[in-house]
Amino acid sequence: MEDTCFYPEGGGQPSDKGTLVGQEVLDVQEREAMIYHTIKRSLETGSMIEGKIDWQYRFDLMQQHTAEHILSGLVYKKYGLHNVGFHRGKEYTTIDFDDKLSPEEIVCLEKSVNQAVIENRSIHTYYPTKEELEKVQYRSKKQLEGIVRIVEIPDYDICTCCGIHTKTTGEIGCVKIVSFCYYKNGLRLKMLAGNRALKDYRQKCENVDKISHLLSVPTKEIAEAVEKLKKEKEQLQWKVHLSEKEFLTQKCKVVKENTEKAVFFEKVSNIKTLQYFANLLQEKVSFAAVFSGEEKEGYYYILVSKKWNMKEVLKKMQQIFLCQGGGTIEMVQGKIYAKQKELELFLEELKME
Repeated sequence: MEDTCFYPEGGGQPSDKGTLVGQEVLDVQEREAMIYHTIKRSLETGSMIEGKIDWQYRFDLMQQHTAEHILSGLVYKKYGLHNVGFHRGKEYTTIDFDDKLSPEEIVCLEKSVNQAVIENRSIHTYYPTKEELEKVQYRSKKQLEGIVRIVEIPDYDICTCCGIHTKTTGEIGCVKIVSFCYYKNGLRLKMLAGNRALKDYRQKCENVDKISHLLSVPTKEIAEAVEKLKKEKEQLQWKVHLSEKEFLTQKCKVVKENTEKAVFFEKVSNIKTLQYFANLLQEKVSFAAVFSGEEKEGYYYILVSKKWNMKEVLKKMQQIFLCQGGGTIEMVQGKIYAKQKELELFLEELKME
């Protein structure tokens, strides 16, 4: 194992990237105390092998991993929560804890993690004897046997770990908790460190500047401006909804009482408006079918009747068209992909026992 610099996948951390004799290393795994490197072409047995790891990629993983140590150590030290799982992905590192924290506590936690970065603490790794290990208060997800590697960040964390870390906390650069959610009766944090955090901040600044330009307001006022736009949109949507209801009410008045079938294709802004129209028609006709949308994107539909079994009608439609939906005996709704003329012909020929 000491004959390679490539770190194998394990413990939630992906394997190193790089080359062996110029060939891209596709994967690195550890099995039965052996490190296996996967490349496309075989190498001659006994030949001298030169390996080069992708340092930029490796250092990024080191930043994420060390930041996770500090964060998990602080959560345990400050709040008594245990790290029960983490994953370092291509974009984010996710960390799971066995209990919840408040939003205010998470903000405080992020400040404390970055304080550790500012202090530029040296990170120590060592292999204590069995007797020495018994005196060390360390974090560990499971009971370990044999030689144990301890990673210690003074005043912030001390735990068992076989992974890769920066030499000092300052090399992390910065740490940002980008989101959190309550997951499986606990807490899941999504974290970025180092260059990932800087890239995320840069992208968000660019987005903020674009929104500021589009709204013609200073960046500090964009939240209020967006909230104002949202309220204006809701008011307009309500006005459109009322106008559509009035228009459809007039459409329904034209339909004669006790009509056998009524089929309408009307573009409306939301499904509730379509439901309103269907309910109006149901009071005047034996069977009504209302559609909203376009042929290319599909139609939202509602079928209603107090005499016919709408579930049976839906089954017949699904035998002919690409049709999704469900409902009750009196009403079914969903989405259907078909041409308007085909649907009109189908409904015209539709007969129910």
